Amino acid sequence: MNVPSILQCCELFTRYRVPGTIRVHCETVHKVAVFLTQQLKEQGYPLDLTIVSSFSLLHDFMKAVVLERLTDPPYNYHPTNDEVKMHQRLRQQFAGMSETKVASLLLQDNYPEFAKLFLELDELTQNPHALVHEETKFIHYVDWRVLGNKVVPLSERMAYIYQRYGPWIEKKQIDWEATKQEQQEYERKIFNQLPFEPQELAQNVKL
Repeated sequence: MNVPSILQCCELFTRYRVPGTIRVHCETVHKVAVFLTQQLKEQGYPLDLTIVSSFSLLHDFMKAVVLERLTDPPYNYHPTNDEVKMHQRLRQQFAGMSETKVASLLLQDNYPEFAKLFLELDELTQNPHALVHEETKFIHYVDWRVLGNKVVPLSERMAYIYQRYGPWIEKKQIDWEATKQEQQEYERKIFNQLPFEPQELAQNVKL
């Protein structure tokens, strides 16, 4: 699989004027994902660190596409003029599309197989039982452990997601209870391989 290097990922952030708050979130998820992958691989768990590294960094880099305004809570961000212009352009160009589908479109020419992982992430968001790569399930979980730039308990993140996206979840008829259960079971699965508990993640990873 052809995967963008970390430098190439950073170039994408620059090219698409990714707002600072989104970039910080992506970087935090990246640090947590790389740390956990290194720990899990020592136990023989099947994760590809190269894929995880770039996928985690780019997982939300098109998040601005689904935001009406970059200044809305919880971002409360003061974007630059360039960021505002890019945001407006992307919103117009990809109207009605999810951030993961947009990311896949932007990446598919240079990284076709890698781009498909973002479509898997999109599918997993709506169907917790979707058959996807292990790296996709892993990034989906790690993203749910990071709120902004802080590692939080899974329960806190799930409560936040439903509070913020509840109407969308209901509209899409997503089985929210099944989604929560799947994430909780996945958390138990990976932490059974590790020498620390899920609630100890924040104190173990260096952010």
